[in-house]
Amino acid sequence: MSGEEPAQGSSSSIYKGTTHLDEPVEPQHYQQDEEHDSEALRQPHQSSGPTSIFVKSFRALFGFRKTSLTIFVGLTLFLVFISLPLARDYALVVPSPEPSELTSAWFDLQKISHKPHPYVSHANDEVHDYLMERVTQLAKSSVLNITIDDDKASNLTYFDIHYLWKDGDADFNPLHYFESSNILVKIEGKDSKLDGILLSAHYDSVGTSYGTTDDGAGVASLLGVLEHYALTGKQPLRTIVFNFNNNEEFGLYGAMSFFKHKWSKLVKYFINLEGTGTGERAALFRTTDYGVAQLYSSVRSPFGSSIFQQAFATGVIRSETDYRIYHENGLRGFDIAFYKPRDLYHTVADSIKHTSKGALWHMLGNTLDLTKSLANAKDISDDESGAVFFDVLGLQFFVTSLNALITANIVLLTIVPIALIFFGIIIHKRQIWTTGYSWFRLPISFALGLFFANAVNKSIYYLNGYIVSRNFISPLIAVSATFLLVNYGFLTISQSLAPVHDFKLIITLEVFVVLWVLLLYFTIREKTQVGITGAYLVTIIYALYSISTILGLFGIAVASQRKKPLNDNQYLQPGNVSTRTTDEFDENTPLIDRDDVDEEEEAHPEHNSFTYDWSLQYLVLVPIPLLLSYISVDASLVGLCQTIQESLHSGIVFYEVLLASGIALTVPLLSFAYKLNFLFAIVLILSIIIGGSESILQDPFTSGAPMKVRFAQTIDLDGTASPQVEILGRTGFLYDIISDLPSVKEHHENVTCTPSDDGNEICSYQSAERPYLFNGTLKDNSIESYLTVDILKTKDSEASPYSPMKAEIRINVKENRNCLVTFNTSAYSPHHGKSPVRVVTIYDSVNNVSLSSNLDSASSLSNGFTVDSSGNKIFKWLSGIDQIALHKTNWNSGYHLGLQWVPKWLEDGEDQPPSDSPLNKLGVHVTCHWGEWDDVSIVDGVSRRIIPAYDELLQYSPEATSISNLYEGLVKIDKYIEL
Repeated sequence: MSGEEPAQGSSSSIYKGTTHLDEPVEPQHYQQDEEHDSEALRQPHQSSGPTSIFVKSFRALFGFRKTSLTIFVGLTLFLVFISLPLARDYALVVPSPEPSELTSAWFDLQKISHKPHPYVSHANDEVHDYLMERVTQLAKSSVLNITIDDDKASNLTYFDIHYLWKDGDADFNPLHYFESSNILVKIEGKDSKLDGILLSAHYDSVGTSYGTTDDGAGVASLLGVLEHYALTGKQPLRTIVFNFNNNEEFGLYGAMSFFKHKWSKLVKYFINLEGTGTGERAALFRTTDYGVAQLYSSVRSPFGSSIFQQAFATGVIRSETDYRIYHENGLRGFDIAFYKPRDLYHTVADSIKHTSKGALWHMLGNTLDLTKSLANAKDISDDESGAVFFDVLGLQFFVTSLNALITANIVLLTIVPIALIFFGIIIHKRQIWTTGYSWFRLPISFALGLFFANAVNKSIYYLNGYIVSRNFISPLIAVSATFLLVNYGFLTISQSLAPVHDFKLIITLEVFVVLWVLLLYFTIREKTQVGITGAYLVTIIYALYSISTILGLFGIAVASQRKKPLNDNQYLQPGNVSTRTTDEFDENTPLIDRDDVDEEEEAHPEHNSFTYDWSLQYLVLVPIPLLLSYISVDASLVGLCQTIQESLHSGIVFYEVLLASGIALTVPLLSFAYKLNFLFAIVLILSIIIGGSESILQDPFTSGAPMKVRFAQTIDLDGTASPQVEILGRTGFLYDIISDLPSVKEHHENVTCTPSDDGNEICSYQSAERPYLFNGTLKDNSIESYLTVDILKTKDSEASPYSPMKAEIRINVKENRNCLVTFNTSAYSPHHGKSPVRVVTIYDSVNNVSLSSNLDSASSLSNGFTVDSSGNKIFKWLSGIDQIALHKTNWNSGYHLGLQWVPKWLEDGEDQPPSDSPLNKLGVHVTCHWGEWDDVSIVDGVSRRIIPAYDELLQYSPEATSISNLYEGLVKIDKYIEL
């Protein structure tokens, strides 16, 4: 058979000395007792005709050849990377004909997002009134028993200590006073004994946003669900309560006040709708447990991953939604939200023109399906273990319990290694697979790949780090291609210099070991740390690698062979050596190195046939892991890429995730990397050049992907009382924006920038344009009149010198719904020490002065909230009250407060200092917020914009800039007094 190319499946190939061959060489000298078999092996393939052409074509296409493999890899990459955009577009298709619920909901969304409507705006009242009108119409038009309750009409109030943010200071005790204006609607269910369902969305926005997706789309979706039930007349099995809640943005107040309402006792399950982006698909962010998570499988277009859930649980995502309040109060349910793009979130771009009916229908349609599943379920699983879930291209939703995943992990961690050891022992005893030092190749190539990929990653970070806010795909391609190219080069060269049989199986085994360690690590974390539900991908990929390694070792372990002694000069005759180039080392490379054994291993004739077992391994190792990895990587990077604008830490975290993502995408290809065509290497090189160039040379911010800055106009009445503009953003970007504003240039204002926390800075300048907060005369709009504080009463002269200090103040503000009161003493400041304030009274009437009637009796009160006979609300907290957040629905009344505090000397049992001693004094810092800007005030008959400084920044800032709010309001006024 000299000159004939042997069948690629043959395992009778021989290498001698330092000769390197790309194809196996077949020996020509056989023992006589093997004449029949050897003759068959030596005969060239003489067949011709259609069958021969078909066989040759089939072998050429599906054989383990460089060209074939490269074609399959290219096809796989194309199909995987095109699948996500196709799935995304398909999910946003609006049904035809358009559902009536969507038509109505879209109109509702247009009405709700007509103008910014924060809690501290009159537009917020307009949205409230519109919602009352809509739900009243639907209730009247329905045959169902639908009841409406307006918290604003019933004066429902929330008054309690609550830690708003999960990373808050445990020693800081904020007291919240909130007059609710939630709108609640109840559809009576068929079975009142079954626990009800709560549907919730908030109708307030931030001051700088029209609130279309945060959370207008959620509110419109709730109206769509309500319309469906009201107009179809289909009564649900369980009672459904709708909570159109207010003031979520700055404290989750609408959700907290819900639990002061009697209907909160009716519900056990909830669906919370949110928006932290400006549209596209609504993702299942998180769910409380596996029992309810199973019901999400019923939605028409599932989209979500417990990776988001883990990000919330571990603090990677630091923002919060009403979900937290509902969960903390014992409800079970879902958090569904829009999540991208974040740089338009809380800006004027959160508007109708930046969303679509498709996005609204994705949220509305899924919510309707999920509501039906919950409301019509006779029994809902009581399994409250953590849920692990993900969707595949919106076509299928997979969910399991965290306990089941941990059990599966333990089984896989135990059983698979035992099976591999079993086959390994058989292979070792039969001495049919010699691997030499090939086990060191992948660790070396992986380390080199990681080094160079990290170098590319760091280069992008330092040269143009913010590019990922606009485009994370180019950096991801550059990092992935670098890692894969280095591994391709090293593994290919090492295999050509020292060929080893089934090198892909060696690589697969080594990746398996790494996955085993990772799975063990995540299993321990899942078992010991709450909220670790996003590591399911490690389990899936480990299982697939287990299948591949078991199949590979099984094939070697059961391979049959016959051996006969053979002298060195009986093979590798000159005529037997193929003259082809060494580019096709494959499964035909000898199992045993011929330099070590003086015998010929002659394969059974069955194993001389063309083998295609590599294709099975490829299907197991590449398409599924690559698709699932890409889905997870895309969701993670899309959700995190624009957090780089928020802090230095977020940027560092993102680039760590980017590096890990780039490696994760290429790991499925490592087992086959050495076998890829040289053209693939050229594609990788071009990918690095193009991806790297775009990452470094592109502008990081554009009008479609702007840099977000935060605005506030502040007035300190104890200082110059001159309006100042404060802008917060990442260090190095703000000065050029501010210095180019017309008012700054015209009045030669100094721009002062000072470092803020974690890579940010605050730049300020004296504003030439003051705010005009409400209609009236110029005197009514004097800066000093916007906020005054009166001391109505202090400690009685007849009181015991060792009794607590007492005082009563009135905060006078006009057209205001939110103020914040903090305290300090000579020995205490917020977050530093224990607050001396123990009792706070909110008087029912601003002019009601009754210091002795309630503060004197406070010692007999228990910790918490009480109401006295005059309707005054009293809150006592012996651990100290650090801050009072005041929220009211009345625009014109001020705030009338009674305070009782214990000076440090009294608490420590020391002698009373002189009456004028600073040790007796309590500092009171009052901050009030106003949030309207998109309107005018009529001042002395002249129309004036409410906040001209904000208008100027909005008009003259670069196109690649978006503006959000810095504080609860766009105007912040401060006043300080001592009691």
